[in-house]
Amino acid sequence: MEMEKGQNPAGEEKKNKEQSHEQSNTPQREETVSQKDEKKEELEELKNYVKTLEDKVKKLEQLAKLSNERYITLQKELEFVRSKHRRELEEKDRYGIEKFARDLLEVLDNFERALNHMKNLEGCKEAYTGVEMIYNQMRKIFEKHGVTEIVVEKFDHALCEAVSAIPTDEVEENTVLEVVQKGYKLHDKVLRPAKVVVAVNPDEVT
Repeated sequence: MEMEKGQNPAGEEKKNKEQSHEQSNTPQREETVSQKDEKKEELEELKNYVKTLEDKVKKLEQLAKLSNERYITLQKELEFVRSKHRRELEEKDRYGIEKFARDLLEVLDNFERALNHMKNLEGCKEAYTGVEMIYNQMRKIFEKHGVTEIVVEKFDHALCEAVSAIPTDEVEENTVLEVVQKGYKLHDKVLRPAKVVVAVNPDEVT
């Protein structure tokens, strides 16, 4: 069989092989590109996921910091409340009888008046002794609970109340000449100021 003019069997065969080889390699190249795209997408998703986790960690760290600060603040507030409560209990225990003791001072005053009255009366010796015993017993109870008499020689605004002033140069100015009504303290607090008569400088009296 004669070959047609210009036909090259060897060339045709080579061309066919190259076309066949290109056709066989094309899906492989497409598959490789597709895999790269998928890996790129996976990597991008992983990066986004890591970023999301980092953001969550930052938020949790911030929340933990705020919670810790709040905890410390609450601890300080709790300690303040406890300290305040302890002080209130101590003050209540120390000064809780203030009103009661102030009221009883009137009774103590009456005992003193009765004793002063009975002291010079004839035939009242036994009664006087009995009343004096009760008076002394009452004073001891007062002292047991922190109620003590205010003793002053010089006038003190914090402890005394001047009910009268006598001009004199026989003693120093502001000397207490007479205690009209005794004053008392409950521990370090004035329960009732002493009512006194004080000396003043005659030159200053108009």
